[in-house]
Amino acid sequence: MEKMASMEIQRLTGENLDLRDRLDKMDEDNRKLKKAVAQLAQRSQLQADSTAQISGDSLAEVRYKERSWLGMLEFDRADLQSLVAELVLNPRVEQFNDFLPSTLPAFLLFMCIRYTDYRNDESLVKSLMASATKAIKRVVKGFITNCLRQYSGEKQYSDQNTHKQNEQCLMNFDLSDYINVFHDIAFWVYESILQFIRNELSTVVVPAIVDNEGIPSISDSRPSGMRGRGASQPAKKSSPDTVVRLMTGYLRTLNARGVPEDVARLIFRSMSYYISATSLNNLLLRKELCHWSRGMQIRYNLSHVEEFLRESRLSPPSSQTQELLEPIIQASQLLQARKTDSDINDICLMYNKLTTQQIVKILSSYTPQNEYEEKIPQSFIQKVQDHLKKHRSKEEPTIMMNVDYVFPLSIPFVHSPLKLEEILIPECINLTFVKKI
Repeated sequence: MEKMASMEIQRLTGENLDLRDRLDKMDEDNRKLKKAVAQLAQRSQLQADSTAQISGDSLAEVRYKERSWLGMLEFDRADLQSLVAELVLNPRVEQFNDFLPSTLPAFLLFMCIRYTDYRNDESLVKSLMASATKAIKRVVKGFITNCLRQYSGEKQYSDQNTHKQNEQCLMNFDLSDYINVFHDIAFWVYESILQFIRNELSTVVVPAIVDNEGIPSISDSRPSGMRGRGASQPAKKSSPDTVVRLMTGYLRTLNARGVPEDVARLIFRSMSYYISATSLNNLLLRKELCHWSRGMQIRYNLSHVEEFLRESRLSPPSSQTQELLEPIIQASQLLQARKTDSDINDICLMYNKLTTQQIVKILSSYTPQNEYEEKIPQSFIQKVQDHLKKHRSKEEPTIMMNVDYVFPLSIPFVHSPLKLEEILIPECINLTFVKKI
């Protein structure tokens, strides 16, 4: 009963914190919307006053002729560095989240590229592309690969274009080489992001997943003869919630940067694999943790990460991302499983995400929880090993997982219905030195 009450309190506390975060976010959105409405009301009033004054002074109405925009931004060479700095180095991404697409700076930059193509100014387009490439390498953000593809004139990328969009394809310059340059940068960015994530997770995964005792009712249970060793370890501050908070922050950042869903899912697949590999490797090296109660703790800790992956809507297919946690999940289940001769076949079938050497290592390291629990006989371990070798003859003999493995990146082409001629430059982007044409 005490265990159930504790778990319910933890769940309610987590829900309360989530609701409080949502309320704070809603309050912030409400303030921004009120400010925007006030600004629009003020502009509307000024426009109404101006119209009333004109109506009083003249009986004739002055009408502006409808103008056809070309979807370009005119700029001077002298403003090139300021242009790149504003669109690549200093975009106000946090403001794009509420009212504007996060990919807007890329489209504005492409509109500048179209202007150099329209002028057929090879020197200017080279300077613009070189400056943009250098800036993107510095800040690890913002690619215009999709724009360069969509408006390249190549049939495979322009099939979904409107007639107007096809008219806006580059006429004088072939920038396909820059697509390859941006792809190389994208691969480098992808690996840099994963390295950054692994560096942050490396300090919290083991304390949060392997060491954390989230079920208080069995927190004091340790194998006999190992109490002193466990008690001498310092208290771990990381918990599964620590990992979930980090993953939530990563997802929020990726969404804010307009990262395609396929790429975001790939990053989280690599992240889930890293959590599983790091946890399993640590468990295999620590014999004092190989007992049934630790298996329960690890399984409980992993459930928090699984719940986040389900609710994060990284699917379809989120299930594939969750499956990458299976090695450590199955290891925790093996610690809790019954281990008699009648269970040998089930053990070999159920724990298919663990290699033969990993299963044998866990069984060999298993330590009875107390004096009433029997130690696993060596004969049983040998039977399991023989059975596995018989049915897994083609399996590679590995015991430790490669924590540095990353899933290969494939950059998808995403067609955009956004019309260049209808794009307006928001006030939050300081481009007073360019002219829309």
